[in-house]
Parts: sequence; structure tokens; C-alpha cells
Amino acid sequence: MPGDDALGLSLWLCPPPTSPIYAALESLIAELSDDCFGGAAPKFSPHVTITSNIPLDTDANAVVEYAAKINERLKIQVAHVAYGPAFFKKIYLRIAKRPDLVRLASEVRREYVYLAAENLPAQEADEKARAWEANDFDPHLSLVYSDEWPISDDKKTYIEGRLDKLFSETDETWVGGRISLVKTVGPADNWPVLAYKDL
Repeated sequence: MPGDDALGLSLWLCPPPTSPIYAALESLIAELSDDCFGGAAPKFSPHVTITSNIPLDTDANAVVEYAAKINERLKIQVAHVAYGPAFFKKIYLRIAKRPDLVRLASEVRREYVYLAAENLPAQEADEKARAWEANDFDPHLSLVYSDEWPISDDKKTYIEGRLDKLFSETDETWVGGRISLVKTVGPADNWPVLAYKDL
């Protein structure tokens, strides 16, 4: 597992905490850790990472208030399951790259990474944010963090069967949710939420 402080603070968008999709995804994340990875994969709240690399000394409440004002009626659409070699994107659900989600991510990154942390001139911060949203922003909802690679066909079959069942019982979209600023340093199952705001 990555062990440095490179992620800094991360801004998450979680499904509404009392929603069926939140409960279903939270249960699935725990189930996959136990059933497919012997309990070794961290357990965490279901979320879409809006951006990371926010400095650790940033005012957490200011970030969530800023983000919440950009768009209070975000619609999140789950696309399909995907797999990859990266620890934090081992098994994940792709999320539709809708304009309102892209705008939220780009504006927060511009404000709190390029302007505040890197102290760039406004025009350069704008350009970097646009390049990041086009080339690097890949909205997704992780189900498993792990060093294991590749993922076996048997595990993929099991995971995809569980997802088919989950989404036959739960909608694949949600509106709004909870914006949270999380200190993504150290073991993932111990990451603290520093501030949050419900949309």
C-alpha cells in the first residue's frame, strides 16, 4: 500500500448516507474484502474522489463549503465495473464524466491545489485545471484497495454477479450526497473525515 503523504487531503462525494445505494455499496466493500481478499483489503465508505493533493494544513470547513456552493444537485451515474493494477483503483465502478461533476472537480482543484498550494497565477491555474480535467480526472467509486494483481477470472465472475444483484435491487444513480474532506494519509481504513456537508 502506498505509504507516503502524497495524497494529502482528498475531497469525496459519498451517496446520501441514509440511501439504499450507500448501504448496499458499504456492505459490498466489506463483503469483497472478507470473501475475496481474506479481510486484508481495507474497508472504507463508498465515495467518488473529487480531487486529492489538497494540502494537509487547509481549512477543512472552507473546502467543503466552497465545494457545496458549486453544485448542490449533482447527479451521479454508475457506468460499469473495471479492474486495474493501481492499489487505489484495483476494483472499481466507473462513474459517468458528466459536466456538473467535472466542473466541481476542476474548480476545487484549481482553488485548493493550483492557486492555494502551488501559488500559480490565475491564468496558469485555469490552464492546469482544464488539462487535469481532460487528461487525469477519471471519476470512479472504488470497491477494493489491494496490491493483488491480476484479479482472477473466478473473482471477477463473483464480483460481477454481486454487482448484477446489487443493481437489480438498487438504482444505479444518486443525486446530491455528502461532500467530505478526508485526511488520506496512513492506513485507508483509518482515514479520518475532517469536515463534511450534506447536499
